[in-house]
Amino acid sequence: MRKWVVLGVVVLLVFSSFGFVFAEQFQEVKDLQVKTEKCEGCSCQDFDVDKALSEVNAKIENLTKVINQEEAELQKLYAELNRTKSIETLEKIVKLEDKVQNIKHDLKAFERQKLSLELVKKYTRKTPYGLQVLYYKLPREDVLVKQYIEKVHPVREDVDLDWFIAFYRQAGELTFDEYIETDMKLRETLKAVKAGNATIEDALKLIQQRKEIWDRIYGYLEEKTKLETIKRLKELGKQQTIMKTIGIQPLGIDNIIYYSELGTRYVCSQVSIGGVLYCGGDNPLKDTLPPYYISPVEYRDLEPIAVWVGVYASDTPNSDYYLGQFCVYTFKKESELHYYWERARNYDVRAKSIQIKYFYDGIAYNPKTSEEQVANLIWQFECNANGCWLTSYRPHLPNPDNPYYIPNDNYRLYVYWRVLSSNCCKSGSSHDNPYGCLWANGHCGGCFAPDDSASQYFPHVDRPYQVDIPQS
Repeated sequence: MRKWVVLGVVVLLVFSSFGFVFAEQFQEVKDLQVKTEKCEGCSCQDFDVDKALSEVNAKIENLTKVINQEEAELQKLYAELNRTKSIETLEKIVKLEDKVQNIKHDLKAFERQKLSLELVKKYTRKTPYGLQVLYYKLPREDVLVKQYIEKVHPVREDVDLDWFIAFYRQAGELTFDEYIETDMKLRETLKAVKAGNATIEDALKLIQQRKEIWDRIYGYLEEKTKLETIKRLKELGKQQTIMKTIGIQPLGIDNIIYYSELGTRYVCSQVSIGGVLYCGGDNPLKDTLPPYYISPVEYRDLEPIAVWVGVYASDTPNSDYYLGQFCVYTFKKESELHYYWERARNYDVRAKSIQIKYFYDGIAYNPKTSEEQVANLIWQFECNANGCWLTSYRPHLPNPDNPYYIPNDNYRLYVYWRVLSSNCCKSGSSHDNPYGCLWANGHCGGCFAPDDSASQYFPHVDRPYQVDIPQS
């Protein structure tokens, strides 16, 4: 077994698909040995960026072929619809569009992985010990921030790289809310077309809107991936430079982040083995749970994990007016959601609205694979100075007076596909990620509410209008 001496050896840095493998320098020697052996067991010591890029490109090529085949079938259906004006054909189109979009989610996830690997290749070089960050080549953070200020026009001036990473994350999630609204309008329009109260053209317009919304979401996720990769490279490169000045040449660091009430986080590796993504070499990326219009999903052992609050300088949450975020472990009953509004006002006096997400994790049965998997479940609320409310299609908590109890039950879901695949991590806290290395949520620099499919799940209720929540 390799002998480690804390602060006296070259520590191995290894890059993986989206993240990095870090040997934590200041842990016990025994812990280091175990982690290193585990890393070597999944062949990440000899990680090859070019080989990984080749694997990703092959996956992208295969998925693109499948999408092209399905879209060829779609064109035939559209031609048939144009000729026959058949409602049955329209329903087939919607079903196939859903299938194609689901494949695109995986394609776009691999394209983001490719972007990250290309940045790693650009800003590193091979050494006998692994990959070394070329710190001097990385873009300066102040220059990068200035570019993004001009691009985004933030409502705050005191922003940094972390702020923009959070901006793109919440922009994607807010745009997903827009997708939910459009998708539900499409389902309702299909019923209206059958009843003679809407036209086929109305439905086609909504189908196109859904595509355009996902394109915007993909753009936000791509920017987030780019900035996350550069940030991590900068952190590693800076640490390498510091350690060299004191006569030590480690090529890795412990990636510990302290933020708000969320405690300590550690990043794990993501590796691609035979074209399948694994988190920490243990957990392969699993299939997503089915969305609400296909079937309900059975959950068990749901536990409250953390509360995320997004703060906005607009009367309702709007990414163009994003001020910032904070996370807490305090779950309030629905009649006391104003607690988060009051905290937001202390966070930034310009706050005019907030979005609140209650994160739970548990075990879900996936009928597509006939297996159970780790899965999150997220309730969402909005508040401003006038009160709090549930947006369309968002349900109340099962017990609005007891947010700590979510019963085992069947839930219909909105699926935000493959959005956690750049957050392969573990937590130092049993509150957040007791399962080891998994894909997890990264709000507030944290690592919580993990999910085997690298997705987010929101419960659905068939209610196309907003509901106010009286506050005590």
